[in-house]
Amino acid sequence: MEGAAVPSRDSRLREILDQIREEYKFRSVLLTDSRGLTISCSGDVKHAGIAAIAPEVIRIGEHAVRLGEYASINCVALVLENSHLMIIREVKIKQSKFIVAVDTERVPPGLRRIMAELAKRIAKTLES
Repeated sequence: MEGAAVPSRDSRLREILDQIREEYKFRSVLLTDSRGLTISCSGDVKHAGIAAIAPEVIRIGEHAVRLGEYASINCVALVLENSHLMIIREVKIKQSKFIVAVDTERVPPGLRRIMAELAKRIAKTLES
């Protein structure tokens, strides 16, 4: 189709997050880099605050593993007011670390699979 506008990388990332949010009934999904800078988000998220603390929350979980308290961490979950549950997880995409924060009412079955699917779709978008 001649003259069709090619969606920007930002809009493609937003579309991916929108699809995941709608499919799994999340309130919001936030993607940040490893320093906590927002890359993209979907839904009603107070992304500046959550993005800023997400890397530190992951580091606290990793510190507990290093101290021998736990063998490993899958993700970190924060219980927020009004029955909000913030799931924060580090994902690797193209050898770089990113952080995904999901606001939900409950942890969905197959969280690892969902995050792997999300990482795969984001990687494909970043390649193009």
